[in-house]
Amino acid sequence: MTILARLREEFSFISGNILVLTITLIIIISAGAIPYTYYPKYVEGLGGTPFIVGVIGFASYATLALVQFPGGYLADKHGRRWLIVIMTFGTAVTYVFYAAAPTWHFILVAAVLQSLCLIYQPALLALVADSMPPEKRGMGFSIINLVHYVSVPSPIIAGLLSIRYGLIFGMRIAYLIVAASFLIGAVIRIRLRETLGSRTERIPLVESFRAFPDSVSESLRALKTVSRSMLFLFVSFAFYNFAWFACSLNLIFYATDVLHIEEFEWAVLMMWFSAVGILSALPCGKIIDKFGRKKSLSVGWFLFIPAMIAFVYGNLIVLSICFLLLGVALILVNTAYPALEADLVAREKRGKIAGSTYFFYYVMNSLGQLSGGFMYQYLSPALPFLLSSTLYVPCLLLTLFSVHEPTKREI
Repeated sequence: MTILARLREEFSFISGNILVLTITLIIIISAGAIPYTYYPKYVEGLGGTPFIVGVIGFASYATLALVQFPGGYLADKHGRRWLIVIMTFGTAVTYVFYAAAPTWHFILVAAVLQSLCLIYQPALLALVADSMPPEKRGMGFSIINLVHYVSVPSPIIAGLLSIRYGLIFGMRIAYLIVAASFLIGAVIRIRLRETLGSRTERIPLVESFRAFPDSVSESLRALKTVSRSMLFLFVSFAFYNFAWFACSLNLIFYATDVLHIEEFEWAVLMMWFSAVGILSALPCGKIIDKFGRKKSLSVGWFLFIPAMIAFVYGNLIVLSICFLLLGVALILVNTAYPALEADLVAREKRGKIAGSTYFFYYVMNSLGQLSGGFMYQYLSPALPFLLSSTLYVPCLLLTLFSVHEPTKREI
């Protein structure tokens, strides 16, 4: 078999829904990484503080947690496609609010509105799992994660916009670019195909929230039926979400204010971080399919520990090594987890399971950002990173001793 034929066979699953989602994610994420580079500094420039950044994150993820139950319920009852398409259009509008914000209070409102629109996330997760053959899930989810790092030039674009127009006006331009990218992505996503047969009924948005009590009860009922391995996988990922979000938005504050990294040097580090994600995504996906989800997930948890400790005492060179470790760790964890979850959860329950698990994950995200901002500003700037490094230990131990891969994967 020729190399070209082998590549065609290896990536034959990238068609239909997976192709549409890959294209739209490339467009959306490439643009979204531009303002993300300096987002905490933008909030600071609009009168915020590291703690205010944490408060905004708390409100955003708390709202996102609340919509996971109706999002998962609607995805399983009424289908994935309509929810994804409509709410992608809604998300585009919220970025206009980011661009026009005169103070950080408007960023808070925009973040909450955006989280409401992200009710489509369980549907998106379920659609990806539905559209991917079980034996290709490691490679498939690695490609999805690779797409999250295609934004290699984006931090440099952010740096150049900041130099040319100043941080605030440059960020306004960046957010308008993101709004346009979501609008384009929404139009392309109209081509998605439903994976639950003829369930294409469209219901008013208000009906989504009327269904909230039923969605909560059904989602929690579905969560109670998962295997013991899925339960411990869920717990380990909850620890991870708190640990990562307690420090992720404080990275730029610590690097620039404590380690005295220049803002443009930070943009270069972010570009390197994206490059690591791209270079490691496909090899990690192949490793996950060949050697198993559990082993790959365990390696990912381990890599976080030295990376977060070294960051606290780093310089430009050490930070480059830290982002190398973090890039590989994030790819391994964020690829192995959904692949293993898809292996363990039946198709007809994936929307509700995604909704219920991500409800708790986003609660942990919100608490992580709030506590991380508080620790950084009022206790010690290094504390969020040191605490984060210790929390990856239970993630590692739970995965090693309590999570087991199924003998037969769900389709």
